[in-house]
Amino acid sequence: MVRMRLRSVTGLLMAWMVLAPVGVRAQSCGVERWSVKTGTDADAGLISLSATQPNTIATMRSWTAPSPIPANNRVAPYETTVWVLNATLTQFKLENDSDIHLVLQDASGLTMIAEIPSPACVGSSSPLSAGISNARAQFQAVYTPTTSFQTVNVPVRVTGVGMFDFLHGQTGVAPNGIELHPVIDIQFNPGSQNTVSASITAPSSNLTVASGTAVSFTGSATDSSSSASLSDVWAFGDGATATGATASHTFTNAGPSNATYTTTFTATDGTGASGSATRTVTVTPASSGGGGTGGGGTTTQVLGNPGFETGTASPWVASSGVIDNSSSEAAHGGSWKAWLDGYGSSHTDTLYQQVALDPTTTAATLTFWLHIDTAETTTTAANDTLSLQIRNSSGTVLATLATYSNLDANSGFTQESYDLSAYKGQTIQVYLVGTENASNQTSFVVDDFALNVTTAGGGSGSDTTPPTVSVAESGSTGTITFNATATDNVGVTKVEFYVDGALAGTDTASPYTLTLDSATLANGGHSLTAKAYDAAGNVGSSSAVSFSVNNSSSTPTDLISNGGFESGATGWTETSGVIAQNGTSEPAHTGTWDAWLDGYGSSHTDTLYQAVSLPASATTATLAFWLHVDTAETSTTSAYDTLIVQVRNSSGAVLGTLATYSNLDAGSGYVQKTFDLSAYKGQTVQIYFKGTEDASQQTSFVLDDLSLIVQ
Repeated sequence: MVRMRLRSVTGLLMAWMVLAPVGVRAQSCGVERWSVKTGTDADAGLISLSATQPNTIATMRSWTAPSPIPANNRVAPYETTVWVLNATLTQFKLENDSDIHLVLQDASGLTMIAEIPSPACVGSSSPLSAGISNARAQFQAVYTPTTSFQTVNVPVRVTGVGMFDFLHGQTGVAPNGIELHPVIDIQFNPGSQNTVSASITAPSSNLTVASGTAVSFTGSATDSSSSASLSDVWAFGDGATATGATASHTFTNAGPSNATYTTTFTATDGTGASGSATRTVTVTPASSGGGGTGGGGTTTQVLGNPGFETGTASPWVASSGVIDNSSSEAAHGGSWKAWLDGYGSSHTDTLYQQVALDPTTTAATLTFWLHIDTAETTTTAANDTLSLQIRNSSGTVLATLATYSNLDANSGFTQESYDLSAYKGQTIQVYLVGTENASNQTSFVVDDFALNVTTAGGGSGSDTTPPTVSVAESGSTGTITFNATATDNVGVTKVEFYVDGALAGTDTASPYTLTLDSATLANGGHSLTAKAYDAAGNVGSSSAVSFSVNNSSSTPTDLISNGGFESGATGWTETSGVIAQNGTSEPAHTGTWDAWLDGYGSSHTDTLYQAVSLPASATTATLAFWLHVDTAETSTTSAYDTLIVQVRNSSGAVLGTLATYSNLDAGSGYVQKTFDLSAYKGQTVQIYFKGTEDASQQTSFVLDDLSLIVQ
């Protein structure tokens, strides 16, 4: 039924004559970012085809989309990596550009799109051509896609290259537009995964070390699938992480008691299979030194692998070939050293190690031995240089302690020494950069480093006495408040609150308070402890406080205002004329008012939305509405006119597309639609409807009796 809003029949006919499409509407192949989608772009050579990386829909949806999205170039690493997703295939369709459109969903209901292009649309230069043909054949051996969405529910393992697409209301689209495009492999019902075995080969057993000692770890892993690449992750017991088969970590313990940290090495292959191994390190606090308030303290060498005698860089980070045991350049001690530059051509080498200096540091002296030899003949120009820097943990230069050059060449090693006490309480990088120009080599050889750190002693002095802390709690539903009392001779700097062993909050000013929403915790018993830190780096812990949570079910509440439109447009933001009493032209589901989007039979867009705030304590949130679609379109395959249902944030940015309806969904009456919105609890969102109609043949999307029930 065409809406009687046209100014004149003549105007309608003229608009139709101008806007009506000529010939076939759809293109056989795509247009936007098509070179990136099929691997014929100039950056296609950057794709790491030899390795796959497992990922999740939630992680990929969290990435920030580039702005603007480049038309024919790739955004690293998102679009230069082959990702593997284990997900559920829920819908698929053959698009007008010949792609097979897949909607993937994770266990939490989050969705994203994957696309398999037609091999006929892929240029011969594409390194992805064989993979695309493979994926297309795999899919079509199981399903026959048509131009209408088909609904399924099948586990899949999808391998493909990441690609940010432009948002235009696609079914299942991620809020940032990320897709797997193209798909180069798809497995249905993948079943059992490969077996990954991981072990820690060094240290070979659990060990005890002193505070501030760097411990080097080596992991080993095997995979039952020889073709699957492994990714390795270290998780240290004090919250630090590292990647790669080798890692080092400096364990610190402010005391006064020993602390035990369990390190986990996990290896994961490209199919998502993983294995792990653990090793325990017990850290003893540094000795408090001599008696009295002015005790002598303790001096500890805190650099790991200072003479490079492990034969590896770890825990140093070095350019390739820097750690060396050749006879061309002798070591100062042992057989290994670090040799920067010496190529006689334009070259840069780097070497650094990250360390944390105790807040109670009274002295910190960096020493190392340096030998420089050169083929440069100038006595005035510093053509090749070695810079010694201190950088922060992010790599920003804090200071350049010295710059050596070919002018400092010598016949043997000389010891260099620098005071680093100004960096106490900080995590820093001891960083060397060797830069060589285009001709005549200069070699910078360093060996036998030491960073001797002296921390304050105290005996009976106040700087070794840990603060005392106690906690009180009130409430078991709604808001639960914890109040900590902390005292110390030199001043408390912060209090950390731990619920069931996990950090739940920090307060840096008295009164020290933690406020929790009970809805974030499971019903039943829980435990809370608090740690207080003082200005000298001492830590005191409270006794555990037991508390329980009882989140009783609440009365269902409808968050939608005027969901039946019987108060007109009150509570809604609409395109002009959407909400009306349409009588027999488009009858309401109940009452006399409804929301009628499109129906003009010409190019037109209508929108309708309402903002709602979902409480963080909600356990369920269900959106429901009644929809009637009628159309004058005659096609049974092409979706010319569409209605998309979206969730947007308070600024109007799309968070998720719940569904897309079209002229293909036309029916004789109303149909109720429901969606789970519990993923958006704690947020203010817009429930957003957008109807888009093409240049000819009307389609009307009529909505009524909307509700958003939370409990």
